[in-house]
Amino acid sequence: MSEAWKNLDLEGEGLQSANLRLVKLMKRRPRAYGLLVLFPLGLHRAYLNDARGAWAYRIATLAAVTALWFGFGWVALGLLGTMLSVALYDIRWIEDRVALINKTLRIHLYKAKSTAPAPKGFRGRYTDDSLDDYVKLKEQERGGHVLPGKDPALNSRSRAPSFAEQEAMLKELAQQSRQNKPKP
Repeated sequence: MSEAWKNLDLEGEGLQSANLRLVKLMKRRPRAYGLLVLFPLGLHRAYLNDARGAWAYRIATLAAVTALWFGFGWVALGLLGTMLSVALYDIRWIEDRVALINKTLRIHLYKAKSTAPAPKGFRGRYTDDSLDDYVKLKEQERGGHVLPGKDPALNSRSRAPSFAEQEAMLKELAQQSRQNKPKP
């Protein structure tokens, strides 16, 4: 039941269908390492889309078996030793190859999903050519953040007023409003 979500057919144009397709296509490290155990057959290289490397393993295995059959034990042993050393290198190669394949799959799959053109008038990021215009535009805007000590409303203090100070300010404002109130 927990794996049932993988069989859902969501082949619309949404991100969820792209993610499901990506999960099916991605290469898995444990599987590649499991196939590495059978390195004389080159299955791990075939799984990671390296046909040339897979066939190199197979040909070397066939050459070693043939050399052993005809009595050239040292040649067979040398070929097997070379294959073993390359298989030891492949332990690290698998990490890099899986990461590269999965990244390429992700890029390809998500680029295929984003076929909408850029909005009309879109100029991309600001480049150095228009940086002066950008700076002027931004200087005209009044942002929500002001550097400490630069806001005229807060120039006199660097902290928020205490409760007692707020009460005193409210009393003073109330008193001023009563004094400025016209008498009937």
